[in-house]
Formats: sequence, structure tokens, C-alpha cells
Amino acid sequence: MDAYLQLEKQFKKLASYHHLAAICGWDQATMMPDGGNEARANAMSDLAVLCHETLVAPEVGEWIKTIDAQSDTLTDEQKINVREIKRQWAHATVLPSDLVEAKSQAGSKCEHQWRKQRRDNDWLGFAPNLKSVVALSREEALKRSAHTGLTPYNAMLDLYEPGMTTEKLDALFADLKSWLPALTHQIIEKQKANALISPKGPFSTEKQASLGQQFMSLLDFDFNHGRLDVSVHPFCGGVPEEVQISSYYAK
Repeated sequence: MDAYLQLEKQFKKLASYHHLAAICGWDQATMMPDGGNEARANAMSDLAVLCHETLVAPEVGEWIKTIDAQSDTLTDEQKINVREIKRQWAHATVLPSDLVEAKSQAGSKCEHQWRKQRRDNDWLGFAPNLKSVVALSREEALKRSAHTGLTPYNAMLDLYEPGMTTEKLDALFADLKSWLPALTHQIIEKQKANALISPKGPFSTEKQASLGQQFMSLLDFDFNHGRLDVSVHPFCGGVPEEVQISSYYAK
């Protein structure tokens, strides 16, 4: 049981690091001045490496081995915790720290440059940044594929949807294709018979933000544990105790 408590303590520390990373990312997208991005990207890549090395530390693997040998002493909840910890650990041990750092740096640079390039419709300028992100993702996919025996795409897919494969997705979308087009046509025909309400703008950013906050209040969003801000690309992040939502308002 000591091994379980040590493992739990390690992952509580890791959760704190992830909390800090989430808040740094939120600030980068909503509050940070443009001139701070290089320093912020460096800090966030260092934090990403710290999270990675905390997860793949040699003692973590030893604790997992010890726990596996005495799993009958764990509660059902603890067994679930260990299952998910082992999954995270197995995924993380595939990657070297330098690749984790490079991916974090490339992602920060690409996203930050995209804000200006999006505004200027400069897709040719955006391409080199995206190319770097894609190349690093492909490198990761190949490493995961070699480790798991899955195809590169399935190895990456498993990160987000455990057990899902392209074969299962092909069957799922084949079923959708058999009935979705007809349903879409029915909806279009039905809408033709209904009078549409045409909003009369323009609507100020302040009014749009106020409407969003009213909807959040109707849904009992706890503004004591979260907030709504503005970013070029809307997102929801943070942690359960500190939820960060952002929106982008049309002008």
C-alpha cells in the first residue's frame, strides 16, 4: 500500500503542474502581450518537460510493478486510479524529453503566429510553422507505432479515444452515410417552410459578451470558479476548480 500512496502523491504533484500549465496557456491566449510569447513559450516548454519527467521517473515504474503484485489489497476506486495512471505512464514513456520540448515550442510559436497570419490572410506565411508541427507529430506517431504495433494513425488515435481504430471509425461513418444525407435533405425542406428570424446587427462586443454570461448563468456556471474571456480562437480549459472559457466575438 505504501507504493500506492507514493504513486498517488506523485500524481497529485503532476496534477498541480498541469494546473499551472493550463493557466499559463489560458493567459497566453487571452491576456499576454505579443512581446511576451518567446519567453512564455520557453517557460511552457520547460514546464511540459517537467510534467513529462515527473510522469516517467524511474520510481513510478517501480511503484506500478509493486502495486501490480499486491493489487488484491486495493479498493475498486484505487484499481481504477492505477489503471488510468498506467495508461498515462505507458503513453509517456514512449517519448523522449527533447521531443516533448520541441512539440511544445513549435505549438506555441505556430499558434501565436497564426493569430496575426489569420488576420492578414497570410496562409503562405503560416505554412512553415504548421509544417514544423506536423513533422513533429509524425515523429511522435512513428515512435508510438513502433512501441504499440499499431499503425501510426491508430497509435495517435488511442491517445484520445482508447481502443478506437480507423477500422471501427470506417464502420461507424459508413452507417452514418447510409441515412444522414436523407435526413439532411428532410431538414432543408422543412426549413424552407418556416419563417426565419433575421438578426439585425451590428451587435457590440459588450452585448455579445453579456448574452454569453447570461446563458452561462442560466446553466448555473459558477463564476466563483471560472470566467469568460476573449481569444482569437474560442476554447474551454483550466481545471475543475478553475474553469477558463473564452469566446471570439464577430464585429
